Amino acid sequence: MSDQSGLTDNFSVQTVLVTGAAGLIGSAVVRLLLSKNIKVVACDDFSIGEWRGDNKRLIWEQLDVSSPSFTERLNAYNFDVVVHCAAHPGGRSLIEPTEDVKVNALGSMRLFEWCAKSKTPIVYTSSSIVYGDQPLRPISESVAVNPGTIYGVCKTACENFLKILSKEYGLQWIVLRLFATYGVGHRPSVHQGIVNIMLTQLLNSNRVIIKGSLKRTRDLLYVEDAAHAVYKSIFTPQAYGQIINVGTGIPTTIYNLIRVLCETLRRKIADIEIVEKPGITGDPFYNVADCSRAKDILGFVHRYDLIKGFSELVNQRKKIEKP
Repeated sequence: MSDQSGLTDNFSVQTVLVTGAAGLIGSAVVRLLLSKNIKVVACDDFSIGEWRGDNKRLIWEQLDVSSPSFTERLNAYNFDVVVHCAAHPGGRSLIEPTEDVKVNALGSMRLFEWCAKSKTPIVYTSSSIVYGDQPLRPISESVAVNPGTIYGVCKTACENFLKILSKEYGLQWIVLRLFATYGVGHRPSVHQGIVNIMLTQLLNSNRVIIKGSLKRTRDLLYVEDAAHAVYKSIFTPQAYGQIINVGTGIPTTIYNLIRVLCETLRRKIADIEIVEKPGITGDPFYNVADCSRAKDILGFVHRYDLIKGFSELVNQRKKIEKP
């Protein structure tokens, strides 16, 4: 392995801590790790996430990452790597800004400090929201970040926390800036996840309320692809000390998102009343990834397009919502 990573060529992973393990991304990461015969300690307070898998290699810890006692419990284990997915949802950051900072900044710092002092490498799931408004071209990791939301500011702060702790303690870290991630694992909601918000409305009525322009453009990443990127990063020496976009690089307008969801639901978009309302503070018009670094460093290429991802999501959601 490279000198930058501080890891050795015989680096092995037997036990991983995953925070936010009951949520969308965390649960997908846990399932993938378990499928690779890796032991997982899954941490969640179940305030948002609902998944609770059962496996002989899986240990659950019901903990709040923002609690002072959180890291005390971690001392009972020896982790090879930590994957930090726990977060207060971005869709609620303006409704509950103090809670957002408490969980996303303070809670993350508690974990980062523990990792730094215990010499435990960490993979941090950041967000493309750190970029804020950017020119209409694929966004690379080299551009200046411009967060316009409380959630984005917290994510940016956490990335900087890791860099500083690395200089002082030698903390080994990877930052994955995930673009708009969707999939099985989101609780039905009109506050969390753009695809989840649209699908929740479509499954309940023929009326969809959009906050912002239908021409807004997003890079929609299926959660299984996100988990695959996390897994690959853990075992890629060159990824340590790097900030890496994880997306598809394919632009999708909000209108096209709704259209493909309607097709998946076997409904006509002409039958849907689409109501445009003023946008949300800090919500960028354009957010599409330059995926070059993920391909070059991780060998990562997304496997799900919208049709495949939406089909899997809709099928699972219908099963869940059957009376």
